[in-house]
Amino acid sequence: MHLTTEQLPKNLRGTIWACLIAPRPIALISTLDTQGVPNIAPYNSYSGLANNPPLLGVSFSRRGDEEKTTLANIKETGVFVINLVPRFLADVMNTSAEGTDKEDDFKRLGLTRAEAGTISCPRIGESPAALECRLLNTVPLPPSRCEMVVAQIVGVTIRDEFYTPENGFDPLAADLLASVGAEEYLSLNGESLHLPKTW
Repeated sequence: MHLTTEQLPKNLRGTIWACLIAPRPIALISTLDTQGVPNIAPYNSYSGLANNPPLLGVSFSRRGDEEKTTLANIKETGVFVINLVPRFLADVMNTSAEGTDKEDDFKRLGLTRAEAGTISCPRIGESPAALECRLLNTVPLPPSRCEMVVAQIVGVTIRDEFYTPENGFDPLAADLLASVGAEEYLSLNGESLHLPKTW
């Protein structure tokens, strides 16, 4: 079968890319607003861009005519944390987008607020590893309405039980979660999960 993107059935246009561009790593991105209120939101649209120096990109869609809170916070403060998501945080990840903009998401989600080592933005203590990122620039992605944040990783925290002298980090031991569809997930140890969106 071959279809142009314009020929795709309308019911597939929002989901087929999630199934075709898979697996994708899941992150809980933590940010602060200018008043110091922390925000946590799930993202599977991020990727490594370079190793030396370490760069990553995160793509943001819009919420109607407004920027998402995470993107607005990154632009205002210039920093954010990519918190890796293990299997045991799957339910927290799935409900993390439900809060309001002025709510402390660490308290709402029952997560431990831990200090980052190199930036003034908290990380999630339960995460097996956290990448501390500093904004370099933002790139519009026309003809879509999306925008990509390009950031440099300036620090990393790895929980001791997942650190290895050989590679630095053991993703299998951490049982990281990957997106393999619109509401389908797979842990690195082979468990399939269906997590209907609650937002």
